[in-house]
Amino acid sequence: MIQCILIPILLASIEFPMESHGKLCAYKFFETNTEHFVYGTIIADVKVTEIGRFSWHLGLGMDTYMGESWNNPAMKFNIYGGHWNITTQFDYMLPSSILLRVYTDHECFHNIDMADTVSEYMNNIKLGALYTNRRPEFYEKSTWLPGHLPDTWLTIGFYRPRGGSFQKGHDFNWSIQQEITLPIFGIRHWVGGVRQHGDFYFHNDGSASSRHLGELFFLYNASAGQFEAHLTHIFHDSQPFRSLDGQSYWGIRLIW
Repeated sequence: MIQCILIPILLASIEFPMESHGKLCAYKFFETNTEHFVYGTIIADVKVTEIGRFSWHLGLGMDTYMGESWNNPAMKFNIYGGHWNITTQFDYMLPSSILLRVYTDHECFHNIDMADTVSEYMNNIKLGALYTNRRPEFYEKSTWLPGHLPDTWLTIGFYRPRGGSFQKGHDFNWSIQQEITLPIFGIRHWVGGVRQHGDFYFHNDGSASSRHLGELFFLYNASAGQFEAHLTHIFHDSQPFRSLDGQSYWGIRLIW
C-alpha cells in the first residue's frame, strides 16, 4: 500500500533538466619541448535527472597533448597523446551549500600515431564533497574579498575493481584530490584570486606520489558564461606517469 502511494509521488517529482556545464581550456608552457608545448582541455557535465536534492550526472573530459616535433623543431602542435575521463555521478545537495557526491571515473591515457596506442587506464570509485559560496558575486565597485570562505572540493578515490580488464599501467591503491579557490578582489565584472590544487596517490607497495600546483587567476563574468585567464606553476610532481614537475604555463578557460 505504501509503495503504491510513494511511487506516484516519486515519479511526479522526477525532472529531466539536461543542463550542461563545462569548460574549454587552452594553455601554453613557458619551457617547451617535444612533450610540452600547448595542451587543450574540454570538460562537460550533463545533469540528466533530478529528484529534490538528488541528481544524476554524466560527464566527459578530454586533454590533448601537443609538443614540438623531435626532428623538426619548427613544427608545432605535434599531437602525440590524450587523456580521457568518463564519469557517472550521483549528488546530494545539503542545505549548507555542501554538495555530497559519489561517482565512478574511467580514466585512460592513449598515445597517438604510436605502435602502442593504449598506455594506461584505470577505474575509480570516488566519494567527495564540494563547498561553494556561489561566488563570484561581481561587485559594482572595487572591493577586497578575503572575508569570504573559499570554494573547496575534496575527493577520495579507490581503484577498484582490480585485474587487467579494469586497470593497466599503474599501481595505485587509493588517492586524494583537493582544490581550494580563494577570490581576493572584485572590480565590477572581474574577480581575481589564487587557487591551489593537490593530488595524492597511494601505491599498492605502500609508497606514495603527488602533484601540487598553484594558480593566479582573473575571471570575467558575462551573460553567456565566464572567461578566465590564469598563470600556473607546478611546484612538485612525483607521479610515475607523464610528470610535469617544475613546469609553468599560462592559459585561458571558457566556462559555461
